[in-house]
Amino acid sequence: MTDGAEIGADGESDEGLGPPSRGPWRRAARNYLRRPVGVVALVILLALVAVALEAGRIARYPVNFVDLAHINQASGPTLTGGHFFGTDYLGRDLFSQTMYGLRTSLFIALMVAASAAVIGVLVGGAAGYLGGWGDAILMRGVDVIVAVPVMVVTLVAFSYFSILTPTDIGLVLILYMWTTVARVVRASYASLREREFVEAAHALGASPLRVAVRHMLPNSLGVVLVAATAVIGQALVLEATIDFFSLGTTQQSGPTLGNLVADATKYNVPINQVPWWSYTCPSLVLVLLLLCVNFVGDSVDQALAGT
Repeated sequence: MTDGAEIGADGESDEGLGPPSRGPWRRAARNYLRRPVGVVALVILLALVAVALEAGRIARYPVNFVDLAHINQASGPTLTGGHFFGTDYLGRDLFSQTMYGLRTSLFIALMVAASAAVIGVLVGGAAGYLGGWGDAILMRGVDVIVAVPVMVVTLVAFSYFSILTPTDIGLVLILYMWTTVARVVRASYASLREREFVEAAHALGASPLRVAVRHMLPNSLGVVLVAATAVIGQALVLEATIDFFSLGTTQQSGPTLGNLVADATKYNVPINQVPWWSYTCPSLVLVLLLLCVNFVGDSVDQALAGT
């Protein structure tokens, strides 16, 4: 995003060799605000995050509370008793369960995205900066990891732990999903390696670590941010999929949006008689969350491309 046009007497560039100026980021922010869909998605996403953080206060009932008045007779959404999403056959309030599930799912997704960004920057940055054999070795390692289906990794983890906690699921996804960030960072660093301000930094005696961290990383933050938002969406989908097939967390380790949908299919009733609200309400929250993340990521990408 910055080019490094001039080099002062102290050996630092006014733009490219120092930290990026605020100008490009301000332009990106203005570009983002010109996209109504992105703004609305960001507001809703922040609201969902706030709801997740305050789940303990917003939820009308504790996480494993059973309303004996509704046990074995799931009731639909109603204002009576605060059951806004209804109850399931166990008498649990689905609104409270969904609030706690939203918090857990967001915790997993954000943990995966943050960890994937750090590991991806380290590996992808090293590969793009080194080039040659270093690049080939590191990226072939990435290819090997990508070739292993995430469900296989989950099955192995499940065979060892039987019941996976949200943290366990997050660690499994981190092992797989940092490769997404590594690939885009590697491409960014490989492009920046040939830029004039990087060559000038080398000529002025800057160490490889200083060049990679001080001069190249700030110019790659845009692609890292976009890749991280993509990882959040992918982590939400994979976590829900793993939980839906009963390979991940269960109600014993706390509700997630994925295992709430899965639980709705486990009643001792024909599938066509499963209460529609028991799977529709958690699913709608998950879909809304995914849409917001995707729209925010697309808007960030377009805003940065316009700077």
